[in-house]
Amino acid sequence: MRTRLIAAAAAAAISAGIAVTSAAPAHAAGWGTISSSAVGTYLSKSSWTYLGRSFSTASNVSYRYCVVGRGSGSANLQPTAFGTTVSFSHYGYDVTRCTKSFSGAANTFQPVALLGSGTVLITKVYVQRYYTGPIPV
Repeated sequence: MRTRLIAAAAAAAISAGIAVTSAAPAHAAGWGTISSSAVGTYLSKSSWTYLGRSFSTASNVSYRYCVVGRGSGSANLQPTAFGTTVSFSHYGYDVTRCTKSFSGAANTFQPVALLGSGTVLITKVYVQRYYTGPIPV
């Protein structure tokens, strides 16, 4: 009798654990990608390089954009609302660098970059927003 009670309790605990796990959201709150563009260009020191298409923001929602690239040097990521200087230190593989986040009035922004020093190749750019609840998939 005691063995059956222990087995039943163990089965109930396992079932409850599975139920709790399957009820959890697919993704927790955090940064979610809303658009991306392939770039494949070296940054220039004399003129701004346009990184993909422009994007629109909503009021008081946090946004940032990230670049994927390689090289050795630094880059100034703009527009001013996202203005961030990032550095690259490897030619052999791509790394991701993100701007500071921005949340303010709704606006349309065009991601651009200017080479600060060295040589930097940008292969991809993606725009992200911060979700306070589960991230949609």
